[in-house]
Amino acid sequence: MLSNFNQATRFDEFMHFALYNPQYGYYSRGEGIFGGEGDFVTAPELSPLFGQTLGKAIREVLPRCGGVVYEFGAGTGKLACDVLATAGDLITQYNIVDVSGGLKLVQLANLMAQHGPEIEKKVRWLSTLPDKLDGVILGNEVLDATPVRRFKWSNTGPLEAWVQQVDGALQLVWQAADPQFATTVTQLQTQHGPWPEGYESEVAEQSIAWVKTVTDRLNGIALMIDYGFHGALYYLPTRHKGTLRATSRHTAHDDFLAKVGEQDLTAHVNFSAVYSALSSCGGELEGYSHQGEFLLGHGILELATQQPEFTHPTRGAHLRQNLNTLLNEADMGEAFKVICWSKGVNAEGTTLNQAFLANDRSGDL
Repeated sequence: MLSNFNQATRFDEFMHFALYNPQYGYYSRGEGIFGGEGDFVTAPELSPLFGQTLGKAIREVLPRCGGVVYEFGAGTGKLACDVLATAGDLITQYNIVDVSGGLKLVQLANLMAQHGPEIEKKVRWLSTLPDKLDGVILGNEVLDATPVRRFKWSNTGPLEAWVQQVDGALQLVWQAADPQFATTVTQLQTQHGPWPEGYESEVAEQSIAWVKTVTDRLNGIALMIDYGFHGALYYLPTRHKGTLRATSRHTAHDDFLAKVGEQDLTAHVNFSAVYSALSSCGGELEGYSHQGEFLLGHGILELATQQPEFTHPTRGAHLRQNLNTLLNEADMGEAFKVICWSKGVNAEGTTLNQAFLANDRSGDL
């Protein structure tokens, strides 16, 4: 595998290989990466209340979108299971878009276990991005897993990270940034600096390209949830090592080149860049808020109290703890953000629209 990097490879290309290579990539490992026994826990794996609340949130906009849903980054299928639990009567077709397809059998098994064999008539798997996206787009922790270009600020000019095998080990090699990337980095420094010498961070060109492509093809509403910041916080001078992290067995670290394909690599999302991208393609921002605010605004507490075990003094303790993780500002509640945009269809007059207005943070973007 290391022979793939005998020549210097730009970091985003290395990251794509480490995550998505069909033979060696991290996500080719399948379901073993999720949950308590894996490397990390996502919100749908943590509690069914997360997906159930998203299902409630999109109920009123589903008829405007033909009852069609497209989910990206479906993982084990837990989000699909739970969205269908509270919005399945309004969903005519649930599309799981997965370019690798490695988790299809896991997703299908979980869907059938919860909803029965009839669910196969409603759910389909797409291996490529459709030319038209007529419906509601859902994505949880999708953008953070997109390869990024990594830079270092230098008084002699911006540098970019490349990866190369040297004496049997992978090393970061810093090279002068090409003129176009150097201009991008310099503009960020002018807007958010001054940065100290040696300041490192990322630019997520591929996630921005993905947002633009989706928005170009969209006739409906997109709802994405991920961890990240608006631009001013993303490029704070004190955040001098950027946001890129490797994760293995629930431990985050910055040894990005270790155990290629055996650890997750992610970077926080720059939501200001997402907003700029969707706006440039005719998308209209429907709302931007913290995850905790969004879930509370759509009745997650009411859903929780409807579960018989939830209020039990002992048996409900784990359920309550997981709910607290979703909502608490010190956990996922503030670190994760919800951004929603539309094109051709809007959410005006719906509870989705009202919940965003009540917790409006679009001014940060």
